[in-house]
Amino acid sequence: MPSIAVISQPFRHGGRHIGPRFSARYVVSVSPSDVGRRVSLRRRLPNGAYSDVLGDLQAWSRGELTVRRRDGSVVTVAETELVAGKVVPPPPPRRRPSRNPGG
Repeated sequence: MPSIAVISQPFRHGGRHIGPRFSARYVVSVSPSDVGRRVSLRRRLPNGAYSDVLGDLQAWSRGELTVRRRDGSVVTVAETELVAGKVVPPPPPRRRPSRNPGG
């Protein structure tokens, strides 16, 4: 899990504000032995932005991780792009649409 150090400042009303000095240390805690499990991955894109991928780790070979998202799409992430990752619990069951008894 990433560990995050936050510098906060008190608001006048007693709440807290995350100040401009925010730093995070990302940790990759997934491995090839996690194939078949649900994972959350953070990757660094070529433009410097970050992108998250959540789904089932289908394969990890030749320096690439293959993840199948809930919608069925498949995403490939190069190990060199990976900045954080962890195994996550299964998704909660989908809720049934609520029926409006009044109409």
